[in-house]
Amino acid sequence: MTSPISAASILTTSQYEEEQLTRDTSQDDMGRDAFLKLFTTQLNNQDPLNPMENEAFVAQLAQFSTLEANYSIRDSMDEMVGGMRRDQMLAGANLVGKSVAVEGGFFNSEEGAITSGSVDLESGADSVTMSVYDSTGELVFRETTGNRLPGRVDLNWNGLNLQGQVAPSGDYVMAASVTRNGKLESVPVTTLAKVRSINWNPALQEMALEIGNGSLVSMSDIKRISM
Repeated sequence: MTSPISAASILTTSQYEEEQLTRDTSQDDMGRDAFLKLFTTQLNNQDPLNPMENEAFVAQLAQFSTLEANYSIRDSMDEMVGGMRRDQMLAGANLVGKSVAVEGGFFNSEEGAITSGSVDLESGADSVTMSVYDSTGELVFRETTGNRLPGRVDLNWNGLNLQGQVAPSGDYVMAASVTRNGKLESVPVTTLAKVRSINWNPALQEMALEIGNGSLVSMSDIKRISM
C-alpha cells in the first residue's frame, strides 16, 4: 500500500546529485589532521634523554595507518553506494509515465473509459461490493456481486455514475467491501496509477515513486508495471 512518506524527506534526482557534490567532508579531514598533528607534536616534544620506545612508535604508526585505511575504505564504500543510487534513479526514470499496480484504489479515468481493479480474498466472500468515489469523496458508482471463491477478484467500472450517465474525466478512488458470515469488512483494492516522478528517500535509503494523486510508493509495494 502507499507509504506515508513526508515530501520534505524526499530528494529528487537533481537534488540528490547536488547533495552528493556539496557533501561536507571537513569533519573527516579534521579527524586525520588532528591525529597526525598530535603524533608529530608528541615526537617534537619528547624527552631526548628518555625517547619514545620503538614499540610505542611502531604502535602509533600502525594506529595512524589503520585510521587512514578505514577512511579510505569508507570513502570507497560511500562512492560505491552513491553510484548504486544514481544507477537506481536513472533506471527508475524509465518508469515515469508508465502505470504501476498499487494498493490504495486511486486511478485517473478518462471520460467513458473502463477502469479495472482487483482484490485478493484469502477465504472467499458471500458478496463483494465495489464503490467508486470522485476526488471530493462523493459516491459516483456502486455495485454488489454475489458469492466469490478465495483468490483474486477482478473489479471493473464502466465509467457510468449512479444515474447511468458518463462520468467526467478526473481522479477517482475505487473501494471494496466484502460480507462473510453476515459481517461487513473492507478490503484493499489494487488499481493502476501513472508514475509522475522518481524520488529518493534518504531516511529509508530507497527509491520511491510518486503516482498520480501525489502519494509516494516504495518499489517493494509495486505489484506489476504496465505500459
